[in-house]
Amino acid sequence: MNAEAPHQAQALALAALYQALAQVRMVATTGRWDADDAETCLRGLTVEFQESLDGLYGGTGRLRTGLQQLHTQLSQPQDMDLTRYAVMALHLERKLVKRRGMLSTLRTGLDQARHQADYFSITHENVVGKLADLYQNTVSHLTPRIMVQGKREWLEDPQRANQIRALLLAAIRAATLWRQAGGGRLQLIFGRARLQSTTNQLLDGATT
Repeated sequence: MNAEAPHQAQALALAALYQALAQVRMVATTGRWDADDAETCLRGLTVEFQESLDGLYGGTGRLRTGLQQLHTQLSQPQDMDLTRYAVMALHLERKLVKRRGMLSTLRTGLDQARHQADYFSITHENVVGKLADLYQNTVSHLTPRIMVQGKREWLEDPQRANQIRALLLAAIRAATLWRQAGGGRLQLIFGRARLQSTTNQLLDGATT
């Protein structure tokens, strides 16, 4: 599949970012996640990128939740927790790209996670655990850390904590894809109308 136009790729990358962060919040506050939405996010870590975000995430329809979140954040931002998570993820990704040793560790760990995903489902606890450990050994050492708000019983539960860390890593991956597609602060400030229009078009074309 051919790569998307830059403005489409930017919108899809931000949709993947918001979808992952929305799942982080769901796990932290309810102890559950949406299996389909979570699997889509983790595909960004466990499937080889072939220059098409649509292909990487399994189709635009699988990012519908993220596109809806992005549409809301661009038009009437009211969810300050989600906004804060997104700002921090974009900030940490810019720090990460300067840490060559950490990037090397991530590449090696993601290769291992992809091999695991060949034998298990993407959301299997072994794969999620591997991704969580990878996040904890790399991105979590960058500051300031993303402080996730939620119920203590879920934040302290090992399985849910692994899910949250794996999803945060998926959000960082989406932030990288956003930057590689030409996304940056200027696009969020001066290209907001174009981004919103593209998001609406993608939403109209998304199928479940």
